[in-house]
Amino acid sequence: MVIQRWQSLFLFLASVMMGIYTFVPFAQTEVGEAVAGFCPIDAPVYGILNLVTALLLLLSVFMFKNFRRQKQVILVSVVMMIASAVCAGVMVSNMAMTIELGGMTLLVCSLLMTLMAYRRIVSDERLLKSYDRLR
Repeated sequence: MVIQRWQSLFLFLASVMMGIYTFVPFAQTEVGEAVAGFCPIDAPVYGILNLVTALLLLLSVFMFKNFRRQKQVILVSVVMMIASAVCAGVMVSNMAMTIELGGMTLLVCSLLMTLMAYRRIVSDERLLKSYDRLR
């Protein structure tokens, strides 16, 4: 008995948000008199970090039969998202850019969705263990 409905939805949404975040500007910089947006894909290593995170989250949706591995992949994704946020902060401070809330909101929402999915997986795991004890 596997109860994986909400987790799959949360992980899928987090994956989609990370994918969108990769191509949406998260900061603005002034180039002469014009204002240009800075996307994660503009910095190749940073863009790849975000794409790999999105792919890991999508991959974890299909690991519903193995709680342990799914939780490990989710924790690696969370660490990668935190690293992504730190890298974004460093890039913004070093390049004298201003943060756009739209792009950063996607990253934060993706992190929250991933944490909610992890919490639901742990709760389902406890529920299944309690059912096994009753038998």
